[in-house]
Amino acid sequence: MPTKYIYIKHDFLMGYGMHRETKKHISSGNKNAHRIFSEITVVLFVISLIVLTVVSMAPIVFSKTPMYIPTTPAGTTFGFVDIEYEYEIVTMNHFSFWMFDWGDGTATTWLQLEDNQTSIAQTHHWSTPGTYQLRMKFKSEQVPEGVWSNSLTVDITTYTSNDFPNKPILRTGKIQGIIGNEYTYSALTTDPNEYQVSYRFDYDNGNLSEWTPNVPSGSSSYHSFAWEKPGEYFLRIQARNQYGLESVWSTPVQVIMKNTSEDNGASVDLVFLNNIYYHIIYSSSYNGTFYNPSSGGSNDIQWNGGGVFLIDDDSDGRWEYLYAPTIGEIQPYQEQVIPQKNIFSDVPWLLILIIVSIILGVIGVVLVLIKKGYIYMYEEEVVVEK
Repeated sequence: MPTKYIYIKHDFLMGYGMHRETKKHISSGNKNAHRIFSEITVVLFVISLIVLTVVSMAPIVFSKTPMYIPTTPAGTTFGFVDIEYEYEIVTMNHFSFWMFDWGDGTATTWLQLEDNQTSIAQTHHWSTPGTYQLRMKFKSEQVPEGVWSNSLTVDITTYTSNDFPNKPILRTGKIQGIIGNEYTYSALTTDPNEYQVSYRFDYDNGNLSEWTPNVPSGSSSYHSFAWEKPGEYFLRIQARNQYGLESVWSTPVQVIMKNTSEDNGASVDLVFLNNIYYHIIYSSSYNGTFYNPSSGGSNDIQWNGGGVFLIDDDSDGRWEYLYAPTIGEIQPYQEQVIPQKNIFSDVPWLLILIIVSIILGVIGVVLVLIKKGYIYMYEEEVVVEK
């Protein structure tokens, strides 16, 4: 009777099982192979079980050290002392808290995202020149100890009188009009350091306008306004560069607003050209005079349609500028030069060239066929007598 052995066989679907086999069906080598395979399988199963357990416990085990770094605050990296600068953090988490550390030993309190907001913004100024490391700290119920963001390096320096924008001017706008009508005004200045600039307008009604968006130095910005009450007003403008330094106020410009055109007389616009203030005096909606108050001289102005006037500023009979009062824009004008036509200008030379090329190509093909003997120009019959 053959000897029988009992061994454990593992099946991934059926699990472990006890099997009894006779010796004649199991050799020593097969028995060792099954034993090694079973041991490896058990080890892999135990490792998988440990990994699954650790992963399922990860939110609890590693809750104090999350794989999350707050975003670095956004804002200027250069500025001047005692100027307020705004910095912002973008977040969608209403259940977290944020704190700005300004790098000068001061910080904000813990801040939370407000309803319907996607960012948190704070302003700060530094009183001493230097380089500061601005950081943001984040915390939540899962991260009670907080996590710091990467630093934003901010260089703060002192300013001199040469760092401020130059005194602005009112470039265009209505200086005599009717209440209730919205008029557009434009301002202009330059910055000594070619920094971008913005403007705000004081319409002498007790309120200042918002700062316009930044534009390059030497470019105009525009703002519209309507006076509600008749009277005499003094309009002025202030400029600010992109780092917060503000210019002095412009020279006030007198603006007269009345109830009706009958009370007001002619409508008048102010236009600054070539360092001279001109008045555009409208005798009607489509006619007017280009007047120089300093010299008393008048030049031509012409309605060009589409809300645009042509201006001759030097009385040479040519139009030099376009002025659109509804948008407060004035720009150089260049007359369109219509090229003179000659007898050859209307000839379709390309079409003629194509036709000639086709004709020459056909002639060339015919000549080649004649030379090869495929085409005969004539045929002669010869009679030979016997």
